[in-house]
Amino acid sequence: MIANSPVAPNFNNKNVKFWFDELVENIRIDQLLIETDTAPLHKKNFYNTLFTGHESEIAASARVSTSMYFIKNLLLDYVTELKNFKLKPSKIALDLSDAKILVWAEIEDEDEETEDALILAEAKANSKYSDYGFHITSTIVEKSDSMPIPPHYQTLSF
Repeated sequence: MIANSPVAPNFNNKNVKFWFDELVENIRIDQLLIETDTAPLHKKNFYNTLFTGHESEIAASARVSTSMYFIKNLLLDYVTELKNFKLKPSKIALDLSDAKILVWAEIEDEDEETEDALILAEAKANSKYSDYGFHITSTIVEKSDSMPIPPHYQTLSF
């Protein structure tokens, strides 16, 4: 067990050997692609960042990849939860950043079911991703409020 780790690692010689063999094989394939100048641009850029050894560039690259991964999954889980309720706002728009999603939703007046669905979908998604520093924050308005979608938000269609 790793010190201070709440979960014992699932190491056994077979798993470790397979994992390292796969890793080395994939790196060798990437090496061949780079040497023959047939690697896709994103692979060339990835290895160029590693080759330079600039820690800030490596960290920035990891940050971009991490943000893309978590924001994509946060949004997917949120939309999936919202669809599970089979209720939808009359309008919904999003503003994405590197660590959060802002939701602007317009619902019918006094539509507490849709409002609850929006709040619960947000809570469920946040409970899964907030420990990693990613979250959703919603603004819910009613039609009678006559508020336009903020210009920097992108409309989402269901």
